[in-house]
Amino acid sequence: MSPKLVWQLASFLAFEVRSSLGQVCHAAQDDETCGRTSVVEIPYAAAALWAESLIPSGCDAQAGQCDWNGAAAAWHYAWNNLRLALDQFSAEDQDKLPMDGVQQVHTFMQELKHHPGIWYGNWHTAAAFSRQLIQQLKPWLKEEQSKLRLPQANIGTHFPTLGRSISVSTDGNMGTTVTLANGFAMPVLGFGTWELPADGTAYRSALMALELGYRHVDTAQGYYNEHEVGRAMRDSGIPRSQICLVTKLSDPGEYKTARKRFESQLNALQVDYVDIYMLHSPGDSKEDRQKAWSQLETLYDEGKIKALGVSNFDTDLLTELLSFARIRPVYIQNKYSIYMPGNDDEALKKSSLMEWLGKERIMMTGYSIIHPAHGGYLSPLNDPHVVSIAKRYSRTPSQVLHRWLLQLGAAVIPRSTKRERIRENGLLFDFALSEADMRLLNGIASLVNSVPGDRKPLWCDDVYGLDRLK
Repeated sequence: MSPKLVWQLASFLAFEVRSSLGQVCHAAQDDETCGRTSVVEIPYAAAALWAESLIPSGCDAQAGQCDWNGAAAAWHYAWNNLRLALDQFSAEDQDKLPMDGVQQVHTFMQELKHHPGIWYGNWHTAAAFSRQLIQQLKPWLKEEQSKLRLPQANIGTHFPTLGRSISVSTDGNMGTTVTLANGFAMPVLGFGTWELPADGTAYRSALMALELGYRHVDTAQGYYNEHEVGRAMRDSGIPRSQICLVTKLSDPGEYKTARKRFESQLNALQVDYVDIYMLHSPGDSKEDRQKAWSQLETLYDEGKIKALGVSNFDTDLLTELLSFARIRPVYIQNKYSIYMPGNDDEALKKSSLMEWLGKERIMMTGYSIIHPAHGGYLSPLNDPHVVSIAKRYSRTPSQVLHRWLLQLGAAVIPRSTKRERIRENGLLFDFALSEADMRLLNGIASLVNSVPGDRKPLWCDDVYGLDRLK
């Protein structure tokens, strides 16, 4: 099972944490051993079967159509859940199952790690055998129910503060705000307009959101719908001062002439100022970033921008920006989901972007919380772990995922074109997730990114006990 590999690499608190991170308690252990705990059912088996079913057959052969990043993530997720499910079986039952074959496949995955080129060059040698194992185990897995003891006051990360989640309003107030480092008060719930076309769709959707109580709207040069967002704001009848308007400079080719582009965006939006303005990407060079930022600082001085930020930056790029910024960024907008917490490779790093942002007093807004990672096959909305938690609260998976990120100390910008979904996405402030469920959601990233003997992310507690899998 282990052929020679073909190498074809194609909020705002500074704190130090000393807690019980790293402790995993199982249903058989008592409270004296584990401290104050809660026992929850964990759908390992359902998650393993679900993930395997999503991986297209094209990923079973080198010549097939496959996103190898997505395939690697899905197979890691499936096999980690499979091993954890089988770990719950009695020794007598395990003797009846192909445990050696399961271990062999996992060892092979350990060699492939997360490199898409290596998966492309080698996975076809194990794909059919892995599928056969799943089919052989399916009757057993459909009957499996796993339980886990969880510390009640530990969410499994070193952020937001002391391993506890942020206290977010539960009084139903959709206008809950956070004060950014420069003093600007930003509603933590926003309405996103990415991929809402400017054929009237963006206008109608933004207007519905404002009518339903949203007071934060996010757009961008690259969304090509700023004029419709501006019209929705005017037609809503809500005073401009009560709406937080966020937009972005999207075209790196215009970073050197940022002011000119900004003025044209004001004209499209038909407003005198923007509340938060950001660079939509790192652009092409440090020189371009520096020139753009200098112009944004002048616009900030003139009162045309209330707060400055960036999008799709990592800690290295942020550190570079801080080295020359006269006016610091107070806001960042990145992809954040249970599989992709903050950036493309964030889960593979030794330290957390969110913890770093807390120390630097930069507010995170997560986009595409409910959508798969870029090119991924796993969908957060359908993840059995998320669905199981949502059922406990009689909430939708979308509401649980957005509330999760709010309690991590970030803002959220869900989007939809349907009035009922827009309303649903705003109902985040009349319930709260327990610390135990926050812990489970934080740990899902480790199911996607870990291999035997190498658990990741390192900045997340071993929530599910993956360190046991050798």
